Amino acid sequence: MPRRAPRLPPLLAEFDDDERDAVLAANRAFYRAFNERDDAAMDLIWAPTGAVVCLHPGQPALYDRAEIMASWRAIMKHPEAPRVRCTEEWVLGRPGLALVTCREILPNGQLMASNLYVRMTDGWHMASHHSGPVPPVATERPTPAGTAVGARDRRKLH
Repeated sequence: MPRRAPRLPPLLAEFDDDERDAVLAANRAFYRAFNERDDAAMDLIWAPTGAVVCLHPGQPALYDRAEIMASWRAIMKHPEAPRVRCTEEWVLGRPGLALVTCREILPNGQLMASNLYVRMTDGWHMASHHSGPVPPVATERPTPAGTAVGARDRRKLH
């Protein structure tokens, strides 16, 4: 008798445009919480249970939720903490799991980030944040014709 292929479990739900929009809303809430220095909102964004990881540029990985939240509080209360503008959001999603990659524009450089979200009963929550420096791309608006602009050294990240 021939062997049947194993049956795969049914998908819980499809990852559709509504799910994609919900993930993008969660990602934007993350950057809003950071820019507004809102500890409570940042705490709500991160998954309350399960495995989490955070990799800040140039720092060792953090795997403990309490340590991750303490790191965000310390960064947000620092007087020189930059404001971050998130651009080029790209979402890869599966039922219950989504990855957002995006460019983080800072006053003195640019980072690329990958933010992993998990679907919980109350919505999408961050399970991982990893960002690191990348060569900058032009983010300024084009200068009107005839306006002299000095050459910019694009090799500098800071």
